[in-house]
Order: sequence, then structure tokens, then C-alpha cells
Amino acid sequence: MRIREFDVAKGFAISVVVFVHATFFNFGKLYPFSQTALMIISTFLAPAIAIFFFVSGFFGYRSYIKRKSFKAFESQKFKAILPPYITWSTIYLLLQAGVGQIVGQPYVFRISSAIEKYLLGEAFLPFYYVIVLMIFYLLTPYFSKLKEKEVKALLLLSFIAGLFVVGLYFVPLYFKKEYVSSLITYRNPFTWMFFYVWGMYLAKNNKTSWRKQPSILTIIGFFVTYAFALLEMETVPKLNADWESYLILGPGVYIFYFFAIKVYLWISYRIYERNKLISRAFVALGKNSFGIYLSHGLILYVILGIAVTFNSSLLNESNVILNSLAGMIGVVTCYAFSQVINKSPTLIKKTLI
Repeated sequence: MRIREFDVAKGFAISVVVFVHATFFNFGKLYPFSQTALMIISTFLAPAIAIFFFVSGFFGYRSYIKRKSFKAFESQKFKAILPPYITWSTIYLLLQAGVGQIVGQPYVFRISSAIEKYLLGEAFLPFYYVIVLMIFYLLTPYFSKLKEKEVKALLLLSFIAGLFVVGLYFVPLYFKKEYVSSLITYRNPFTWMFFYVWGMYLAKNNKTSWRKQPSILTIIGFFVTYAFALLEMETVPKLNADWESYLILGPGVYIFYFFAIKVYLWISYRIYERNKLISRAFVALGKNSFGIYLSHGLILYVILGIAVTFNSSLLNESNVILNSLAGMIGVVTCYAFSQVINKSPTLIKKTLI
């Protein structure tokens, strides 16, 4: 049984991913006011990835319980994920080798480095999500057998571990040190495990608590942690150009995720129940979210390529309005592309989405 508000939430989340990746193009070259405004908005939208892990955990548990077989569960999940992941990783590696020099990101193809990029999800930065998700799928059968008290203990431990991991990356930046890179932090399963296990826990107890209006304490926690996330993002010294890492991997924003998931899932439920026009749009995006996630980098590159043919200076400058327009065009184009693939022969469809 589909949970339609999850489709709404995933549709919102994938829209955020595409939009933010477009608007952060040449972020360092935006006017300071535009940078600040974009950070304020993007921090509010940052829980998108945590939402994906939460929903994946919820359905991962249900899928395993339905099959009650490690082999059947893993086979179903990996057959769905691996072919499109390998296909799109290959596309991005070829794209980097072919046109990387043009956009200032040259890549020299070598077998050893290519294998490493496949294994670590480095062909395209956002693919860390796929690698971590596959690790969680391998753990799902073991987590599913835990008793309720054990799952609660795992939730507490995974939350503390996640907070420690992001803190290990983020806090040293205040002292102009970087002991652990953002790339490692993104790919550390402990960064995201709490949200996956939380989804599993609610599925295990057949709870849909997000459908209840958030309590006053949750609302207060939402805005307080959002303010704290903004504060840490604005005050930490920027040691490199990896702007999105400051947005996603801070201790403040990590705690914000907890409250934001409750609020955003409730909003998703209300939208599905009361606004059919908006919910249809988000549901359509949500049902195609994995394909959009895999392909959106190529779509955004194509949009940039078309824009550059009319104005080559775009590679060396940035405008928040143009970036936002590209983001909106990207969301629509990604959805249209996924729909075309959905109507393709089965072999093509299974290979690409």
C-alpha cells in the first residue's frame, strides 16, 4: 500500500535537490546579499536528503517483512538500484572525461580511479546517497529482527553517532582545521543511519505519527534548531569552496533534521488531503524521484551548455535569478525525461531509473 504523503514528501525533496544544485552554481561568485539569502532559504530546505533516508527505512522494513528472506530482499533491492546506478555513473565519468576541461573540472580516465568512483559513489557527488542506501539495505534484515527496546537503543546510539560524525567534520572548521573531509562525512553511514532506523521503527510499530499536528514543543524545536543551523552556517570560517557541505553537515542542521522531518511530513499529509493540484505535481515527482536523482546532473549540465552557447561568460560568473530559473527548468525537464524513460522498453527503463 502506497503512502501518498511520502510521494508528496519525496516530490518536494527531489525538487529541492535539483533546485539547490542549480542555484549553487558558481556560488562563490554571487553577490554577498544573494549568498546570504540563498543560504537562509537552502538551510530551510536542507532536510531533503534526511527525508529520503527516513522514507527508505520505512519501506525497507515493510519490504523485508513481506519477503522474510535475506536473499529475496537483497536481490529485489539491488536489482532495482545497481543497473541504473552503474549506467549513470558511467555516463557521468564519460561526461567528465569529455567535457570536464571546459567547465573547469578535468578528469583523466584511469581504470583504478574509475573503479574507486563506482565503489564510493564519486562519479557524481550526490551518488553518496546510493552507496549509503545500499549499505542500509544490507543491514535491514538484521535491524528488522531487533526487539522494540533494542531498536530504541539503536535510535539513540545512531543519533549520538551521527551528531558526533558531523561534529567531527564541522567543529574543527571554527579553528580553521579540517580533520575529516566532507566527502568522507557524506559517505559515512553513521551520518544518516538515525533517519533510516527511525523510518524502520515507525514501520515496525505501524505508526503514522506524522499525520498528527506537530506539538508546540516540536514547532518551537523546529524554529530554534533552524535558527541555530543558520547561525553555525554563517559563523563557521569557509575553508574551501564546498558550500553545500556547510549547509548539510553541521551539528545544528543535523538536529534541525529531526524536527523538520516531523513538520514536513505533516505538511505533506495536509497537502495530499487538501490540495489535489499541488499534491498531484509532487506525487508525480515523488514516484519518479530515484530516476530524477540519478539523471538531474546531466540535465543541469545540458541546460548550462545551452545557456553557454548564447553567453559564454556564464561559466565565469553567477546570477541567483538565472540560477533559480535554471533550477525550475531543471525540475520540469527532469520529470519529463523520467516520464519518457518510464514509457520506454522494459530493458531501457530498468537500466536508467
